[in-house]
Amino acid sequence: MLTRLDGLLRKYHSVGSWLLILVAVAVYRRVLTFGFVLDDIALILQNPYIKNPHLWSKIFLGPMWSFMGPAGQSSFYRPLGVFSFWLICRVAGFDPAAYHLVQLVLYSLAIWMVYQIGRKLLPSELAAFAGALLWTLHPLHVEAVAWISAIPDIECGLFCLLGFRCFLRAEAQSPPTMRHHALAAAVFFPALFCKELAFTFPLLLLVYWFCYSSGESWFRRALHWLPYVAALAICAVIRVAVMGHFSGASLFRGLNPQVAWVAVGLLGEHAKVFFWPVGLSEFRDFTLAASLHSAWPWAALIILVVAVIWRKRNPLLSFLLLWWVAMLLPCFDHRQLSFPLVEDQFSYLPSAGLCLALGYLALVWVPRRFPRLYPTQVGIGALAVVATFWTVQTVRAMPQWSNNDMLFAVGLRVSPNAAMVHFSHGVALQLRDSNFDGAALEYQTALRLNAQSLHPLYPVTYDSYVGLGQVALIQGREAEALDYFGKAVKLLPRFSFAYEVLGSVYFPRGDYARAAEYFRKAVATNPLDTNAKFYLGTCLLKLSQPAQAAEQFHAARGVDPGFFQAFAAEASALEAAGDKGGATRVRREMSLK
Repeated sequence: MLTRLDGLLRKYHSVGSWLLILVAVAVYRRVLTFGFVLDDIALILQNPYIKNPHLWSKIFLGPMWSFMGPAGQSSFYRPLGVFSFWLICRVAGFDPAAYHLVQLVLYSLAIWMVYQIGRKLLPSELAAFAGALLWTLHPLHVEAVAWISAIPDIECGLFCLLGFRCFLRAEAQSPPTMRHHALAAAVFFPALFCKELAFTFPLLLLVYWFCYSSGESWFRRALHWLPYVAALAICAVIRVAVMGHFSGASLFRGLNPQVAWVAVGLLGEHAKVFFWPVGLSEFRDFTLAASLHSAWPWAALIILVVAVIWRKRNPLLSFLLLWWVAMLLPCFDHRQLSFPLVEDQFSYLPSAGLCLALGYLALVWVPRRFPRLYPTQVGIGALAVVATFWTVQTVRAMPQWSNNDMLFAVGLRVSPNAAMVHFSHGVALQLRDSNFDGAALEYQTALRLNAQSLHPLYPVTYDSYVGLGQVALIQGREAEALDYFGKAVKLLPRFSFAYEVLGSVYFPRGDYARAAEYFRKAVATNPLDTNAKFYLGTCLLKLSQPAQAAEQFHAARGVDPGFFQAFAAEASALEAAGDKGGATRVRREMSLK
């Protein structure tokens, strides 16, 4: 019966593909009702490059967060992912359902590609289908499918999978030719502009050649590897030309034993969340000592050592296991990461290797080794249990991504030692509940936990200082508030928010000159900050400088064409400056919007 089922799947593999896609749609259909959360707010809703249809080229001329000015400088150059947001916005505006629909479609294509790769690598059609099904249902993918900001992850994964399938096709040629490898490199190339994880793709090919022995020499393989290296080199040149550097943190400078120990600990955490994906949270915290004292990192290292040693006896299994660690490699250097150090979306592409390995082990390797003790039916039952468990965890993890309140509530329960979740809770207490004492306590907790963490984040400290200052100002402790704002400015002088808050302290008093000074600093640090420009223009208008005020209002609406208050304010400023014709023209432009 099982042989017949395998034969039917091989004959009607397109039916298997559609079944996998239908399973994905059935499980993830709820995400179409989810909204924008976390980074979506700034990266999409507040991003002038997305809101303004004429600023699309700037997406390719700086890091992903470059719209924030100097504060947005980073190592994240992902123009194709951000440009996807721009395209969706042109078609559907800011309807979150449209963005989620694109995610689900891209995820479905990736599922199909994992299945095709499994069919090419595995000797059993049923094992390939089972591995692809496990990958479809894995709870670690919830973040990538339910969080709009993770679209670059899905795009990167899709192009890498497509490129690897083309690589396998090139390797199947007799003999392999440079032309076919160049085509595979061209297919993979866009992944480099979606997310930095794609830089490990050429390493995956070396792992494949390391595991599979063939009649081709390493010299010939090196020649066939050149197109992929060339793709990396081109991307590296573009990154340096655009950002001034390849990576914000040096890959080799600062290497020390702690970096190595952290890498071991992170390996264990990634192994743990793959095999036991329970209590998933975006605000996952990482403690090195606890990780190293668990069995996970050492078990993972043993499995990887066995995979290397057994590569000649079982190249397929060795390759699938090493796929996982090869594609995760950038995630083991905590100096290159932000928060959290172990993020679900990191496992999106690497997990394909482990899922296919599970399908192969359960339905091919173990039944062949122990046919009496472990028939194939037992393997099917074991995989069914795993698939059911993972499905339950996926369904449980999904609702937290529906809105920020749910996300923070789960994070506070699951990761009480994460500084970021306490800061976020403080914001909710301050702005939503007007619980200022509770908010101040949460900000203080965030400062303490961030200082104690392995990888302190300066923006968390900065934002906590600003939050404490705002609470102190509301409660009438002005000197204390100004002290907190000053600490924030001293910590990160290139960030504009503290300058804006300082400006808002003096504006209500009628001290427009002092307020304008701070708003001008905010504009200098972030020229695309429309709020700072508008407030600066308002101050200048109060200071009887209508022409200069009109310039600021005009600049604000130039960044955000939907900023109608800036249109009206510019018209008023022009009138005050005696330019009635200009005021009429601006009002006419506003009426056409």
